[in-house]
Amino acid sequence: MAVHFPRRRWILLSILALLFPPQVSADEVFETFLEPNRIVDLMSPERERLVELRVADGDMVEKDQLLVVFDTRVLQARLELLKTATAFKGAIDSAKALVALRGSKLEALENLSRSGNARPLELDIARTNVAIAEAQFQEAVEEQRFKQMEQQVVLAQIEEKKLFCPIDGVVAKIDKFEGDLVGGVGSGPIMTLVQLDPLTAEFHLPPGAAAGLEKGNRATLEQAGMPVEAEIVFVAPVIEAQSGTILVRMQIPNPDGALLSGSRIRFKPL
Repeated sequence: MAVHFPRRRWILLSILALLFPPQVSADEVFETFLEPNRIVDLMSPERERLVELRVADGDMVEKDQLLVVFDTRVLQARLELLKTATAFKGAIDSAKALVALRGSKLEALENLSRSGNARPLELDIARTNVAIAEAQFQEAVEEQRFKQMEQQVVLAQIEEKKLFCPIDGVVAKIDKFEGDLVGGVGSGPIMTLVQLDPLTAEFHLPPGAAAGLEKGNRATLEQAGMPVEAEIVFVAPVIEAQSGTILVRMQIPNPDGALLSGSRIRFKPL
């Protein structure tokens, strides 16, 4: 029973806070800081040599924009080798000629067989030789197709040596540069991207101030004396036990970049 007591006590306190929320003064204002909607540390899953960096600190970036290229010299050499091997038609031409030769011999024996001048064993051997030649021709064709498929695999591997932007945002910081080895344990991010449209504001409100706030509702905030429209995107379903507050997350459109991440913003419950 003692094991479950702290949890029961926490649930009881949460229920009491909901049933009897602290009174909030009509003039009470809550303050927090604007934050990026998303922060992305761009990393490589494997140990790579960075050979091309397409952006600089502070650049605006778009989703799916090419940011980083890794070393592809080994893969490019393998691709050229496969292209050369695919271009060789000797094995196919040789197998095709053998099919034609053995087919002609079989046809001649079949003509002799009709007049009784060919033994059945000779016909069986000729038919077997034609079947073997056709199988060899099919094998040469399939080998050619396999080399073409290998080219597609290498092309896909070359494409994997590129990192594309996952968000619309800004390059906040570049940590790795051309010529650096990146990826692996302890390597750290290549760069950090931030999404500044929209911005996010998180308020830790007492239950009384959070009462009536719901996801999808609009709210008016105040920043530097000016009203700012926001959308409530998350209201925590539980009270934080240590602070006795409810987390409310809001998003603020920032298409022209007029609002700066890190600046103070205020919320006055109605």
